Amino acid sequence: MRSESDSSKDSNQGSKSWIYKYAYLFATLESIILFALALFLIVNSFLTQVEEPSAWLAEIIFAILAGLGLLIAARGIAQRKNWARAPIVIANLIATPVAYYLVTSGELIYGIALGAIAVPALFLAWFAIPQIKN
Repeated sequence: MRSESDSSKDSNQGSKSWIYKYAYLFATLESIILFALALFLIVNSFLTQVEEPSAWLAEIIFAILAGLGLLIAARGIAQRKNWARAPIVIANLIATPVAYYLVTSGELIYGIALGAIAVPALFLAWFAIPQIKN
């Protein structure tokens, strides 16, 4: 027989399940964007003259590794793993000031788009706190 405290724990988990779902979706979206950026940089390197190949290669590698990291973190947050919150929060703590910089430097479309993804992802990951099992 289930106690009243067990059912209240289940309802707590259910009431917060939307946070995990959307944190997963936003982190996955961010990883897809990073993979698309890496693909764009790879294709663009064949179509244009690359002035700094080492910097170009570093950007490609960074985009791929960051995308993989966020994808792994997204999977972890979907499984309600506490460790998965940190990479998502850190990535979006970096992305939010970048979005602000883009907006203030006249790149409104890119800044608003980045901010529209980074800010909700930051708060969703921040508040996706797994319940402690007793």
